[in-house]
Amino acid sequence: MVNALLLLLASSTAGLQDPTRPLTPMTDAPVTSRAQHQQQTPLRLQAIFSGGKRPSAIIDGHRYQTGDVVANYRLVRIRPDHILLEGQGDSLTLTLFPSLSTLSSQ
Repeated sequence: MVNALLLLLASSTAGLQDPTRPLTPMTDAPVTSRAQHQQQTPLRLQAIFSGGKRPSAIIDGHRYQTGDVVANYRLVRIRPDHILLEGQGDSLTLTLFPSLSTLSSQ
């Protein structure tokens, strides 16, 4: 009896679609390299760790230390509230809370 119920259940679920499967076939997105993506979007400083011997920063989900290369920039300075990147003929300062620094300068 149990075997018959299991066979009936298995045969009735064979035609059901996986609920996690997309309804339409997915098209291949254009492939962009990590460097191209970083040049198109601004870098985002997410965290600074300054308590150890070598400070580090989290930029776009990756951990970097002084001297590391970040999107064609070299990380030259890590301070408690900002970092300094140099390269491509200019410097770039990223702050932890850019919206707060914009408000304080108004």
